[in-house]
Amino acid sequence: MRRGLLILIVFATLISTFLVAEQVELKFLHRWPDPINQPFLENVVKDFEALNPDIKVNIQAISNDPFKEKIKIVLGTSEAPDVFFTWPGEFTNRFIRAGRIMDITDALVETGWIDDFVYSQLEPFMYEGRFYGTPYRIDAKVFMYNRLLFEKAGVDFVPETWEEFLVACEKLKKAGITPIAFGNEQPWAISHYIGTLNQKSVPEDVWLKDLDPAKGTWDHPGYVEALKMFTQLIPYFSQFPNAIKHAEARANFFAGGSAMMYVEIVEIPYVYRDAPVEFQENWGMFVFPNTGGPGNQNYLTGYPEGFVISADTKYPEQSLRFLKYLTGREVGRREYAEVGYLNGIKNLFDEDEVDPGTWDAVQLVMKAEAMANWLDSSLHARIWDVYSVQLQMLVDGVTTPEKVMQEVRKAADRVRAEF
Repeated sequence: MRRGLLILIVFATLISTFLVAEQVELKFLHRWPDPINQPFLENVVKDFEALNPDIKVNIQAISNDPFKEKIKIVLGTSEAPDVFFTWPGEFTNRFIRAGRIMDITDALVETGWIDDFVYSQLEPFMYEGRFYGTPYRIDAKVFMYNRLLFEKAGVDFVPETWEEFLVACEKLKKAGITPIAFGNEQPWAISHYIGTLNQKSVPEDVWLKDLDPAKGTWDHPGYVEALKMFTQLIPYFSQFPNAIKHAEARANFFAGGSAMMYVEIVEIPYVYRDAPVEFQENWGMFVFPNTGGPGNQNYLTGYPEGFVISADTKYPEQSLRFLKYLTGREVGRREYAEVGYLNGIKNLFDEDEVDPGTWDAVQLVMKAEAMANWLDSSLHARIWDVYSVQLQMLVDGVTTPEKVMQEVRKAADRVRAEF
């Protein structure tokens, strides 16, 4: 009897040891170390591990700008994450060219996984005809406005053209209201304005060519015109925007300190979490006004964000399993319920299942003729390094549109010479 029991114990121990030995550990890196997103993703990982006992996922979260620096350093080393966050566009493409991101085209196409996604949200993760990632949340840029402040200033219209937009700003300013909340301490905020204006001010073929670091010359006069249009807005912004964080500007906007703000649709959940009830009941949104420029005026600035797999992972099958779960339907529905974001899965919700603001914003994305990627994500890093500094100088009034583009062209020439 005792011998039989001993054999069972030994057998159980061997089985347990075998199972533990078979478990693999994945490193997962994202950019949301905040009290809302981080617990959500931790719970997603726990649920995935329960469904996949052969996989343990180790999570690391690093905020936006430090993330950009870290990922450049760790890819290709033993510290590289197996699955990690990314912005599609040149930010990701440089890693693809360096062979650091896994091609997942076959996994998407051969299993039918590709059919789960809204194609316009998956396509940004394509490079030279191959797919390298999947969307975790969709995003775009819109103007949010305070209806009560518009009424107070006698602005009885929603601006559709650049001229109407400037008229609205002037009316608001004369009424003693700051027209536009703007916090540019981190210059990604200004990149959303300039990226939008560039796309609308330059013919599409030229604009697309200039975004390619191997071809871009940045010598079209439309880029200077875009900056001149931006300078028309500076008198209508919050005071000293380069000293204000975006989140601080948003809080001031919600509190009635300004009438408009250029926001991402992923910021809509903040309305319902942080804004006073009066604002929640009296806000609206509109797309960036038609500038009349040679670029396509029916584009919407914004791009999905998502996750990719390191080409150096030792566990490609397990990483694919996690990626599919992380950006899939079940997590997508939870993502909206718990965080307020929508991922790129088709028909994820019916209209009556989401708040009206989110529904309207998503419809703008779906109806846009195409999406224009964020400027800071679409540029070569060394071009953006120069551009961003010059743009902050422009806001401070210590340089001119012409001088900004002169410096950008120099940076583009240096980068292009390397290809």
